Amino acid sequence: MSKRKAPEDKKLKELYVDKKLSSWDIAKKYNMSKVCICRHINRLGITRPQSGENSRNRNYNKKVYRSGYPVTFKPKHPRRNNLGYVFDHILEWEKNTGHIPTRTEQVHHIDLKRNNSNFDNLFICKDNRSHQLTHGSLNKCIVTLVKKGIIKFKDGKYYI
Repeated sequence: MSKRKAPEDKKLKELYVDKKLSSWDIAKKYNMSKVCICRHINRLGITRPQSGENSRNRNYNKKVYRSGYPVTFKPKHPRRNNLGYVFDHILEWEKNTGHIPTRTEQVHHIDLKRNNSNFDNLFICKDNRSHQLTHGSLNKCIVTLVKKGIIKFKDGKYYI
């Protein structure tokens, strides 16, 4: 009986190439280090490209960035990032107006929910300064509501 903890070569290839699991996910599944899994993958001569649909850098499980903004993989879009993703709110703005926001234009979420990319919830700001002023106007409203007692603060939270 083999003491090998790593998956058999055929299984490793299936997990990494066909199911597109990352070496980290495979390592966790088999209670091994990522380095060990990477060595087995290299030994087998298996590679995935650095960019594109089958990229090893592409996150297949999540379509939301760490910042909380949903993204879509569009590698040829002018507003894509270096991995080929575009924010969904930019795509929604483009779809409804026919205008792709420039890199200096900011798309503001009116309800402040990053995952709500409905067109009715979006407002275009011409630059970062006007976007900051938009957020500043909200802060002024909140100060007024707190002074009037409409919004209260207790135990580290605001409530109505």
